[in-house]
Amino acid sequence: MIPFLPELDLTELVQLIGYPGIFAIIFLESGVFFGFFLPGASLLFIAGVLASAGVFNIWLLVPMVGLAAILGDNVGYWFGAKVGIRLFSRPDSRFFKQSHVDKTRIFYEKYGTRTILFARFVPIVRTFAPILAGVGGMNYRVFFIYNVIGALAWACGVTLAGYFIGANVPDIETYLTPIILVIIVVTCIPLFLTWLRKEKMPRVRTCPRVAIFDVDDTLTESFKPPKPEIVEKVKRLLEKMPVAIMSAAGFQRIEKEFLPILATSPYITHLYIFPNSTAECYMLQGGEWKQIYNNEMTVEEREQIKRALKEAVQETEVLKEIVPQGEQIIDREAQVAFAALGLDAQDEAKTSWDVDKTKRTKLKKVLQKKIPGFEILIGGRTTIDITKKGINKSYGVRWLSKKLDIKPREMLYVGDALYRGGNDAVVIPTGIKTVSTSGPEETLGIIDDILAACEVTK
Repeated sequence: MIPFLPELDLTELVQLIGYPGIFAIIFLESGVFFGFFLPGASLLFIAGVLASAGVFNIWLLVPMVGLAAILGDNVGYWFGAKVGIRLFSRPDSRFFKQSHVDKTRIFYEKYGTRTILFARFVPIVRTFAPILAGVGGMNYRVFFIYNVIGALAWACGVTLAGYFIGANVPDIETYLTPIILVIIVVTCIPLFLTWLRKEKMPRVRTCPRVAIFDVDDTLTESFKPPKPEIVEKVKRLLEKMPVAIMSAAGFQRIEKEFLPILATSPYITHLYIFPNSTAECYMLQGGEWKQIYNNEMTVEEREQIKRALKEAVQETEVLKEIVPQGEQIIDREAQVAFAALGLDAQDEAKTSWDVDKTKRTKLKKVLQKKIPGFEILIGGRTTIDITKKGINKSYGVRWLSKKLDIKPREMLYVGDALYRGGNDAVVIPTGIKTVSTSGPEETLGIIDDILAACEVTK
């Protein structure tokens, strides 16, 4: 039985709707945002079982569901490309929740373009994945390849599984209900684990000796000031351990947005600030914030980077028809930061512009050829940070480890860009423990977990 049709058995329903109904449901669930609640996987399996009993023609059914899945994903992609950005400001309703978009974004952060393939097997995510691919402008050829592979693996695979099980297991109708329940449970496990990790399971179980935080999309929304509550939480951490802020942001911004609250802590000397992707370090000495080291680039080096950025943008056309809002290339002497949409771009635009990182990955590849002697890292939602070769957050972690005589494995790094190629991922080879965050709201919970772990190990 299914929840919204309590008097109708799912097997009877599949027979009732026939080929047109099966096609419509798979099509809608594959990429039309209000189709996320439809029972796609269960329906495919039941249809396969019925085909083994002669109700459907398997040679017609399998290509039909494959085509429906491919077309549904394509409609989702083009919907996202044309009007999908409105999803990020759409209010919650009976058939839509912002949390559905958030879950899909988490998959993109973890799997990148492969999300189109893996999402096929995860309810809700499979509906919103093609839409976000369109919103973010994923290369259509890449999208289509993963779309076809995913459709064949999911739609055709599940249908054929039902067909062969139905043909080889006597009295299969006796076991249909438990089999469908298993399908539902197994496909929902990734969503459950995501919810459990975010809402219930402590992400930090042991008290670190040092806590390190990124800024944009970790302690703050991208290029926005932090909320006082998160700065207060960092202030509480200073009572327990040294805390470092490692960010692509400049020192002046960190000083303005964080220090008015943090400076009131009697433990303020426990704070280390590493701006410009750790190209610099600041510590409080003698009542003043003093620069401890500086890996500043020459004027010629910075001009070379700026030229390369402008050329790369033109060659890749990743900003075609986009007018940057505010400053786009930020020269901080020790680092050149590129904010693709401009510092003043709306949050909805930042969130949707490069969901799967393909645009900035394309830019990075071109930049690596033009300026091979520099560190080029993807960070936040729209940025690329460029420093001297070897100057990145792993440099800062190793420097701090040596300064405090604390091994990296005893330290904790919290950041949003721990995915492959992200400007936080470079810390992983140091051996430091890491926790990925989706933004300041989740970071608040992570800090609570750190504080709780430190209370337990007192």
